[in-house]
Amino acid sequence: MIRIDKITRGRFGNRILQYNSAYQMAKKIGTEIHCGEWEGFDVFKNLPSSENVYNRDKKIYSWEECLEDSWQGVKELHSTHDLVLDDPAYMLHNVFYKLTEIAPRNFMKIRSELRPNLSKETVHIGIHIRGDDIISRDGNGGREIHGTKYYIDAIEAIEKEEPDRLKVYYVCSDDLTFQTFKETIRHLMESGKTAYCGPATGNPSTINHVMDFSLLSECDYLIASSSTYAVCAGLVGKEKRIIHSNAWLQKNVDHEPWHNYEDEDRVRRQQISFDNFWIEVYNGGNKFYKAWKII
Repeated sequence: MIRIDKITRGRFGNRILQYNSAYQMAKKIGTEIHCGEWEGFDVFKNLPSSENVYNRDKKIYSWEECLEDSWQGVKELHSTHDLVLDDPAYMLHNVFYKLTEIAPRNFMKIRSELRPNLSKETVHIGIHIRGDDIISRDGNGGREIHGTKYYIDAIEAIEKEEPDRLKVYYVCSDDLTFQTFKETIRHLMESGKTAYCGPATGNPSTINHVMDFSLLSECDYLIASSSTYAVCAGLVGKEKRIIHSNAWLQKNVDHEPWHNYEDEDRVRRQQISFDNFWIEVYNGGNKFYKAWKII
């Protein structure tokens, strides 16, 4: 059995990616998956998770081992142990490329009652702006912040691509005080574009982030942030055109250092693994996730 005994402390996007790692590995070696309770079971329909946890020895299976081992080696280890993917690096790191062989949108299908009813006659553009913790230590000292110019340039690229079609913009953010959010909203209003805030943006009574995520996942275009929340909205739902920031991708290509941490050597190795996802996007992406434009 492939297990997740400890859901990552990260937010929704990281939890989706952790589940994806376990699902993909279980399918590859032909075994069951067991996952502790997380909100994905309420968002996606029919996610497999066995209720049985067998009395077998278990092994915390690190991301370094995952990258080093052959699939035959994984199967041999699994023959005597349950493999537990509690390591946080099973989120958005280069293990994604080794493990992901099934498109996440093929098994992570948002429940129909949560999906927005969007007109097919209109071009729907989702914009995700990450604020809040991204400005602090958790955001590696501001390394991941996207400025207003990126969002305005991305909007204008879509306007140029779709000059004659009716377009609606949906701005989703976890931080209404964030300057980039306020300036992007102002630009959309002053330029006469049809725009709305996401249903959960600024509305604490809404089911947290789920409605915004569902909306972003069903848009025709996604102007993405550096957040795994935006990446996962690109991985599931409708196949869409995704825009990413060139400045952000370049930081990863250059392996610009993260904020200092106590276990600096391991964090540095983990960062390089993380950077490799974005380097792949910078170089064209893969069949599951690619950027339509880098701006």
